Amino acid sequence: MTQNLDLARLQLGRGEPAAAAELLGPILAAEPDHVPALVLMTHAQLALKKPELADELARRAVEHAPEWPDALSALSRVHTEMGRHDEAIATARAAADRQPLNPFRHHRLAWALLEDGRFAVEAEHAAREAIRLDPQEADFRITYAMVMKQLNLNDRARQALRDALALEPDNPIARHELAALDVVHHNPFALTRLARGASGLVGALRSDPKQEASRFLLDLALRQFLVWTAIILAFLAYLGWRFTETSTGTARIFAAVAVLAPATYAGYFLRRLDPGLRRYLRDLLTEGRQRVALAAAAVAVIPLLLALVAPEPWLPVLLGTATFAGFAVRLLTAPVDEPGGSGRGLSTASLWRIAVVGAALGIGFGFTDALTDPWRLPVAGTAFAITAVVLVLIARRRQRLS
Repeated sequence: MTQNLDLARLQLGRGEPAAAAELLGPILAAEPDHVPALVLMTHAQLALKKPELADELARRAVEHAPEWPDALSALSRVHTEMGRHDEAIATARAAADRQPLNPFRHHRLAWALLEDGRFAVEAEHAAREAIRLDPQEADFRITYAMVMKQLNLNDRARQALRDALALEPDNPIARHELAALDVVHHNPFALTRLARGASGLVGALRSDPKQEASRFLLDLALRQFLVWTAIILAFLAYLGWRFTETSTGTARIFAAVAVLAPATYAGYFLRRLDPGLRRYLRDLLTEGRQRVALAAAAVAVIPLLLALVAPEPWLPVLLGTATFAGFAVRLLTAPVDEPGGSGRGLSTASLWRIAVVGAALGIGFGFTDALTDPWRLPVAGTAFAITAVVLVLIARRRQRLS
C-alpha cells in the first residue's frame, strides 16, 4: 500500500492524474478512510476536472484528520476551484497556522487570496513568505509574479519569472507567463516585444507541447499583428477616399502610403520573428478563413495600386473598395474567442463590429442624403438586414455556449 501511495504521488508530480487515480483506487477500496490516499485522490480529481468528487474526498479527509495541514490545504484547493473563496482562504490560513515554517502552506494561502481577487496585498505577503522559507522553489516565484500582475506591477512580475527560469530554465509555466506579458501588455507598434513574446511562447510549447494556453496566445500574438496591419491599410485608404472630392493629389498620396505603411510594418515585425515562426505564420494564413482574408487583402492592395495611375473619376470607387476590403481583412484575422477554438468562423467580437457598422450604415443611408432616392432605402434595408442576421448569429452562439 505504501509503495502504491508513493507511486501515485510521483505520477501526480509528473502531471499524470489518471495514472495516480488508478493506483489510489484500490487503496481507498480497501481502506476508505485512508487520509493520505484521500488527499492525493483529491488532487488527482481536481486535475481531472472533477471538483465535485474532489470536494467529497477532501471533506472526508478533513473529517478524519481535522488538524492535518495536508488535508486542510487540499480542501482549500477544492474551495478555490468551486469559487468558495472565503472558505478557501480560511482553510489555507488554518493550514499555515498549523505549519508556519512550511512554505507550501503559505504558497496555498497566496493562491487562495489571489484567486479571490480582493486581497492582492495579503497575497503578496504570503507569496513572499513562501519564497523566504524556500528561495530555491521556482513555483513560488511564479506565484509571486501572478500577484504582481494582479497589482499591475509588470516589471516586478517579469523579474520574478526570470528568477523562476534561472532556477528551472525549462519551466513551461514561467516561459508562458513571461511571454504572455509581452503579448498581452503591448501597444500595436511595440513589434519587438510582440515578436519576443511569440518566440517565448514557442519555447513554452517546446517545454510542454500539451499547453493549450501557450498555443492560443501564440495564435493571438500573430493575429494581433495581422489585425493591426489591416487596420493601418483600411484607415489610410479611408483617408484617401475622403480626399477624392477635394484633392486628387492628396488622395493618391494616401493610396501610396496605404500600400507602403502596412508593408513596412509587416517587414519590421517579420525581420524580428524567428524563422520557424515565419513558417507558422505562413501556415496560419493558408487555413480556414485566413485564405479568404488573403483574397480580401489582394482586393484591398490592387485598387490602391491602380489609384496611383487611374483617372480621377475612378478614385472614389477604388479607394472605397480598398477601405471595405481592409475592414474585411481586419474582421477575418481577428483572434478566436477562446483556447481550442477552430478559427473557422468569425470571432464574436468581429460579429459585433459588423452589427454596429451595419446599423450605423443603415441609419446613415436611411436618414441622410448620402445616397440618392432610388438607392437610399434598398441600401439602408440591406444594412439593417445584415445587422439582424449577425445579431441572430451572436444569440445562437451564446445559446450554444451557455
